[in-house]
Amino acid sequence: MYNTDFPNKADLPTMEKLVRSTIIASVSAVAILVTVVLPSEYGLDVTGFGRLTGLTTMGEIKMQLAQEAADEERLSAQMRAGLGPDTAFTPATSASSAELQQLAQRVAALEQLLVPAQPASVATAPLPTTTAPVEAVEPVAAAPQWRDEVTFTLTPMEGTEYKLVMAAGSVATYEFVVDGGVINFDAHGEGEGQSLTYEEGRGVASDSGQLVPPISGTHGWFFRNRGDQDVTVTLRTGGDYQELRKLI
Repeated sequence: MYNTDFPNKADLPTMEKLVRSTIIASVSAVAILVTVVLPSEYGLDVTGFGRLTGLTTMGEIKMQLAQEAADEERLSAQMRAGLGPDTAFTPATSASSAELQQLAQRVAALEQLLVPAQPASVATAPLPTTTAPVEAVEPVAAAPQWRDEVTFTLTPMEGTEYKLVMAAGSVATYEFVVDGGVINFDAHGEGEGQSLTYEEGRGVASDSGQLVPPISGTHGWFFRNRGDQDVTVTLRTGGDYQELRKLI
């Protein structure tokens, strides 16, 4: 059976050609690794080519997203370990004397607002039998009563996380305002072996609303500054929760 002729020795590549081809392939692979793979996958720009083509920015975003995912997974694992499905939710009870004194002052101020002062008896003249019609006045909505207020500064690409320790079914109010730019945020919660997401925002200058968690645990926000300048964020919280914690 005839398949093919064996090649002549003159048709085969010489050792010099094989070595040259191997060197060219190796140099090409290293060049592609340095100029394309490292900037686009890991944000490492050794030659400056990645910054010119935008590959470095893509790699930095990939690394930041991977870091955020790792942080979220670490926090979720910690919460699952501390608040399992068979573990009763126990709020933190340790408080300093200064915090107890502030709580007592707030209670006293609320009692003064709720208990009206007894007016002194004053003799008044009898009212006329006919009176002018009185216009109805619409009630003014009361401003929310904040329990905690924190202000923090985020440098470019920096992130932080604040959570409320809450029981299932409780209601907390919040608002945050950004000074100097906008931020990204992710409102989520963990507890009783579960995790859930409330809302995600991109390029937000302010936000407000309520948190009503279906599970006991920690519920709050992860903030990230994606801009190129520092921003200052003021977060205010109120309502039914045990405490406000900074986790990152």
